[in-house]
Order: sequence, then C-alpha cells, then structure tokens
Amino acid sequence: MLNKKALETRPNSVIVEDFDKFLKEHGKRRTPERFKILESALEFAKQFTIEDLIVAMAAKNFIVSKATVYNTVLLLVEAGVLRHFSVDNRSHYERADSVSFIHLKCEHCGKVKLVKDPNFMAYMNARKFMAFTTSYYNLTVYGICNDCARKIKQLNRKKNSNKKVK
Repeated sequence: MLNKKALETRPNSVIVEDFDKFLKEHGKRRTPERFKILESALEFAKQFTIEDLIVAMAAKNFIVSKATVYNTVLLLVEAGVLRHFSVDNRSHYERADSVSFIHLKCEHCGKVKLVKDPNFMAYMNARKFMAFTTSYYNLTVYGICNDCARKIKQLNRKKNSNKKVK
C-alpha cells in the first residue's frame, strides 16, 4: 500500500524555489518567462500538452513563443518538476509529484480517460526487479469506451434490422 506522503503534492512555492536553485546551479538564465511558464504548468491538475499550456497562458494575456514554452518545459522535466510521457506519439506532461495514472484510450473516438490506481503502484513496488526501483509508471490501456460501444451496438442493430426487412 502506498504511504499517504507519496500521494501528496509539494507546495508550488517549494517547487518554484527548487527550480530557481536548479537554474542557478546549472548556469541557466532565470527569466520571468520561465517562472510564468512554471506557474502556468503547475496550475494543471492533470496531464497537459505544450499547446494546452500555450492556450492557458494566452487566456491570461501572457503571450510567449512556442519555442520558449517548449524549451522551458524541457528544463522543467530535467529539473524534476514535470514528467514527460507519450500517448499515440503525442507528448504530454504532468507534475512529477502527482500520482501516476492509467490512461484508458478509446480506439474508436480517441478519447483518453485517466484513472488513478494506487493498487497498481503497490503491486509494482512489491515486485522485485533486479537493480531497479519503480518511481512512477505510465500505462496506456487500449479498448472501446462505453459511449462508442453503445453507438456501435446501435449501429449493428440497425444493420441487422435492415437486413431482416429486405
């Protein structure tokens, strides 16, 4: 079972201080844009894309180039603030201190549902992998969502009833 502390996120102020320290230690510039991007990224409760981040920032009248956002997000990943993962070759990001999710992806409509499963992490931690300690996971399960399954079933009923009428 996961301990409660593993499920808690760090305060944003601590993350900002740690990122500032990371920039100083690595000789990187400490620009207002980088901290504004960090602040905006920390506001997302779930996964997001670079495009999502740019839209969120534009909604607050903070316009910055896509290249600046992309490069800053890469720095945030390097600093351990964000995690990067891919779903269908599309980059997504989330807070590094967030609980890992299982991604349920519908093969029909493409919708992705996020599901928390602390039991899965407990299972992974209980496994003994040689020279490996699990810190988080990224799991995508493919299938058909309930909405699409219902639509497909209705479509099949219509097709079958049309065949009977002919």
